[in-house]
Amino acid sequence: QKWRPFCLRFEGVVEDFNYGTLLRLDCREDYTEENTIFATRIQFFAIEIARNREGCNSAVYGRARGPAGDAGSG
Repeated sequence: QKWRPFCLRFEGVVEDFNYGTLLRLDCREDYTEENTIFATRIQFFAIEIARNREGCNSAVYGRARGPAGDAGSG
C-alpha cells in the first residue's frame, strides 16, 4: 500500500513501470532464492538509484571491474 501512490506517479512516464522484476535484498550478494524478491520495475529503479547514491553498489562495481579494470587508472 505504501508503494502504490509512488509507483502510480510514473504511469505513462516510465515504460512498463509496473512490470515485475527481481530485486536483490542485499546488493552485495548474488541473486539467490534467499536474497531475491519480486518487485515492480519502478521499485527496482528507485531502490537501485538510492543504493547508488549511498555508495552501496560500489563493492559490486569494483568486483565487476576486477584487477584488469584497475590497470588503466593511474
